[in-house]
Amino acid sequence: MWYKLNTQLLKTVLMSSSTPVTRARPGSAQELLLIALPLMISFGSQSVMSFIDRIFLTWYSSSALAATMPASMLNWSIVSFAMGVASYTGTFISQYEGAGRKDRVARVVWQSIWLCLSLGSLLALFTLAAPLIFALAGHPADVQRDEVTYFSMLCGGAPAALLMTSLSSFFSGRGQTAVVMWVNLTAVLINLVFGYLLIFGFAFIPPLGIWGAGLATVISNCLACLLFVGLMIREVSRKQYPMRSEFGIDFELCQRMLYYGLAMGLQIFVDIFGFTIFLLFVGKMGTTALAATNLAFNLNSLAFIPMLGLGTAVMTLVGRRIGEKNPALAETTVRHALQLGCTYMGLWCVAYVLIPRLLITPFRAYAAGDEFAEIEETAVILMRFIAIYGLFDVLAIVYGYALRGAGDALYPFLFFTLSSIFCLIIPSAVIWYLWGGNLIGTWSVVTFYIFIVGIGMWWRYRGGKWKSMSVIEKEVLI
Repeated sequence: MWYKLNTQLLKTVLMSSSTPVTRARPGSAQELLLIALPLMISFGSQSVMSFIDRIFLTWYSSSALAATMPASMLNWSIVSFAMGVASYTGTFISQYEGAGRKDRVARVVWQSIWLCLSLGSLLALFTLAAPLIFALAGHPADVQRDEVTYFSMLCGGAPAALLMTSLSSFFSGRGQTAVVMWVNLTAVLINLVFGYLLIFGFAFIPPLGIWGAGLATVISNCLACLLFVGLMIREVSRKQYPMRSEFGIDFELCQRMLYYGLAMGLQIFVDIFGFTIFLLFVGKMGTTALAATNLAFNLNSLAFIPMLGLGTAVMTLVGRRIGEKNPALAETTVRHALQLGCTYMGLWCVAYVLIPRLLITPFRAYAAGDEFAEIEETAVILMRFIAIYGLFDVLAIVYGYALRGAGDALYPFLFFTLSSIFCLIIPSAVIWYLWGGNLIGTWSVVTFYIFIVGIGMWWRYRGGKWKSMSVIEKEVLI
């Protein structure tokens, strides 16, 4: 059964890789949907994978649940520098594809591979600092032990995670988002099977708990990379991208990719770092407060992560329009994306208010009764904050990714940095040190921070400076 399912998925991937970029009219809502929906499903599958992983860990122990969010967010804070380079590969590819330069597309792919492998290997060394980092947080001993274990495993798998993002950009940047979707769905299925077996044990496999959850993630990323490579080899031969002749290191192009990619990576870093500091303060309030916060964020990820797929679609289409020298058409795409995003997120916000306990049900199934009951009551309150700031998340994602698609990566980095420091980190610290920690007050700070970021991205986009920007050489656009 498992073999037949994977065989069918592989056939579907092969079929989708030959699908035209889009059959819809450029700038239309249909074009956006054809590009965005596979990416939203792809990103959503990742959030579902994390969601189910944490359900498994909730069944395993409350300390494992409490440890997953701080450990994974700190991992993302560190990996984000390189992840920005891997993600921004799609912008370079979309603009060169729009300009009709297949040779430059091939060269971008190679530079991204070299950069991701090099940076990923360096990031894996952070496993050595894990015990010291989490000792400074002062969390309970059992939570701290699980944090170190999970963080170390994720950092060790950084090269595979970066390479997976880089290779997927070859397809998403050219509009073949169905390929990305099916590869990610395959990776999710692999992760869920391995996750369950490694967390709880099976036959000769002993229960590995949170270490097994991290190992399953690394295994699925490695297998996804192999699948992407196989599909790229097939696509390159069909579409005649000169990968062999463009092999090698182009220092000028690498420098340009690092400039834009690190700006995006630093923006992701300061955003996630701010939330990591926020979680460290919450962790000082006790395991219940931290577990409830992790639970609320985990439920929010079901809505938020697919929105990143929409953002990636916006970045791809805006980049293509910039390569085609047609920013007016890019504005139409952004308008459609905003409508889609507000509708999608609005439905989730209603669910967070009206049916929060129903959403929590999977976590409750095998969790400890009295201990989890207190976590659930707190999480229900926190989900109301998510309902308040949800639509401002849409503004930040749609407008922020539109700016990056055009090449305006520096402004989001600077704005997120200042907002994270002055609207999230400092206020959270003040609440903790002056009032001894207040969960409602701290979550009010998060809500205000997201409101500011959403308005800031909208303001920059409305200014229109992005229309004259580009990440590729000026002579290519002439």
